[in-house]
Amino acid sequence: MWRKRLTVGCAMAVAVLVLGAAACGNSTAPSDELAAARSRWGRLGPPSYTMTIRVVCECTPEMAGPVVVEVTNGSVTSRTYVQAGTPVSAEYFASFPTVEGLFALVENAIRTDTKPLVARYDSALGYPTRIELGDPAVDAPTYLVSDFQAR
Repeated sequence: MWRKRLTVGCAMAVAVLVLGAAACGNSTAPSDELAAARSRWGRLGPPSYTMTIRVVCECTPEMAGPVVVEVTNGSVTSRTYVQAGTPVSAEYFASFPTVEGLFALVENAIRTDTKPLVARYDSALGYPTRIELGDPAVDAPTYLVSDFQAR
């Protein structure tokens, strides 16, 4: 009888350990996700590309976009509002960064322990596709990246 209890007890302990390990294995720290995405981008990201960035916030339309960011050999060559087709003025450049600038936003949020922080990355190239920097109820910005195209 005691063997049966021991076996059942051991089986339950193993199940708890396995389930606990599986739960830990499924969660990834934001810094680990950022490092993996940056690594993919470093290996596979093109030096020249375009992407559209839209910032969801309670801010002026000039800060929200959407804006097409054009990058050539790692440097921004233009930032253009989608609807108007006009260039973004220099005072709003920071709202529409390069891929490296988007990574820097996430890195800074991790460093300053911004909560909640949501960062999603393209599975193939690693560039950020969505960054939520804090609680949207208190006007924290969300960056949405779409229409990425290597050039």
